[in-house]
Parts: sequence; C-alpha cells; structure tokens
Amino acid sequence: MKKLSVILCVMILSAFFFPACEVENCPPNALAFAHFSFVDQYGRSVSYTDTLTVIGQIDSGDSTINDTLINRETEVSELNVPLSYGTQTRFILSYNRRSRDVITINHRNIPYFMNLDCGTMMFYEVTSAESTSRMLDSLVITNPNIDNNEKENFKIYFTVTDTGE
Repeated sequence: MKKLSVILCVMILSAFFFPACEVENCPPNALAFAHFSFVDQYGRSVSYTDTLTVIGQIDSGDSTINDTLINRETEVSELNVPLSYGTQTRFILSYNRRSRDVITINHRNIPYFMNLDCGTMMFYEVTSAESTSRMLDSLVITNPNIDNNEKENFKIYFTVTDTGE
C-alpha cells in the first residue's frame, strides 16, 4: 500500500512539473480583412468627411444578400472589411445617400490550418478588382495577399481640389 501512495504522489507531482505537449499559440486576430486606404490624386491620405455607408453584397444563386458593414461613418480615411467565402465579393459605398460606387473583388480562397486548438483561417488572393467611378476615380490593388496581418491591400483614389492652404 505504501508503494501505491508513493507512485500516486510521484504522478501528481510530475503533472505539475511537465507541461502539456501542446502550447496554444493562436494569433490574436484570426480573421482576414481587406484594407482600403483613401488617397487623393497625388497619393496623399485623405478623409471622406461626409457620411459613408458600406454594404457587403453576396449573390447566392437565386437571391442577393445585402449586409451593412459600416453604417453612416464620418471622417473615413480607410476601410477594413471582410471578404466572402465565395470567389467574388461586392461592396457598395453609399455617400450620404446621394451617390453610390460599387467595388467588385474577385479572389481565390486559401484555407489555412494552424493547429487543432486554433482551427482554420481563411486567407485570400485577389485576382482582379474593379469599381464604378461616380465619386471615386480608381481602385488599385497594392497587395493581392489578404491574411490576418493588417496591411494595405487597396488604394481608393479620389480627385480632391486644392484649397490653396
């Protein structure tokens, strides 16, 4: 009986001295967002001072699903928005209900498995992007790889008139 108690004590004590085999090493941000920067025709950062609403739009066969991602935001100089798990994501930029621009992004989905504790993340590779030009001038892909690192992926160009300041 003494041997059993000694073995039990050794097993309990060894549990405190030897950590588990797997150490949780999950990234703090497991979601991948497309990052858009607003710039003027000279490449300088600008803010859209009026009210901006961003709507995500997904075509699901027979119907279209709309979801408001950013609602009536002011002083916007950048956007961080998620992409869909389909191969195309469309965003509608609504400028104070006066005008709208549509941004369409075609992308390849890349599932990324980190480990059992963290699960799977979805990364993207942008294959093409286009936009209408009612308020914005153009859309440029600056980094086609969208992952969970926060970095600029697109520049949205606006023509800004000089105020002489």
